[in-house]
Amino acid sequence: MAEGRDVQIGERFRPAGRTAFGHPSGDVFEVSGIRVDGCIVPHALLVNIADTVDHRLISVDALRDHNLYLPVEFQSVESVVQLAQEWRR
Repeated sequence: MAEGRDVQIGERFRPAGRTAFGHPSGDVFEVSGIRVDGCIVPHALLVNIADTVDHRLISVDALRDHNLYLPVEFQSVESVVQLAQEWRR
């Protein structure tokens, strides 16, 4: 993988705990792009799959820190949206 990136477009993550990044049973984010230009540490552009207006730019190091984010197995968008709606009730 070029330039030390170990996060791939299409991977999904959810916050690991109640932090500024979100809640563990909250939203799932998908990597839609990787930014390396102008960055000392590569950053991933995340899109909330339940709310596509919610975009975040997070360092790859933060995504691989299990205290902040956990990888999510692929699920259909419909099942993730349903889980997010149930969690918000």
